[in-house]
Amino acid sequence: MPEPSEETTQQTILVVDDEPEVRALVREVLTMNGYAVIDTGDPFEARRIAEAQPIHLLLTDVVMPIMSGLELAKRIEGCSPSTKVVLMSGYATAAVKGSGRPLISKPFRAADLVNTIRQMLDSKSAFRRPTPPPAPTPGFGPI
Repeated sequence: MPEPSEETTQQTILVVDDEPEVRALVREVLTMNGYAVIDTGDPFEARRIAEAQPIHLLLTDVVMPIMSGLELAKRIEGCSPSTKVVLMSGYATAAVKGSGRPLISKPFRAADLVNTIRQMLDSKSAFRRPTPPPAPTPGFGPI
């Protein structure tokens, strides 16, 4: 696992998942890597937290009983537009894929989680969309 950097100590990650075991594991991994972590299983509490203090990144499960992670992401962005979002799920749904948001699939390795979080926090945009392919060069296509 990468060493915690001085930069990460100032970054706060809000983890929302209805499974306490997942929250505990994610909290442990991210804390060991120098992040400040707040976690909850309640999406409404997550929104109150985001309204009360700066949150650099929201890491949320997609499938939860009270509210979907996609809906939570929209609500958090409504009150905290600079908060970046990473989704996590054991399911690959069309809604998630079509959202343009980074997704880490459960189960995941600790190193993959840390790398995904670091990449998102390092990106300039709240949406890290893939770079479109270059336009074809005229005259070099199929005949």
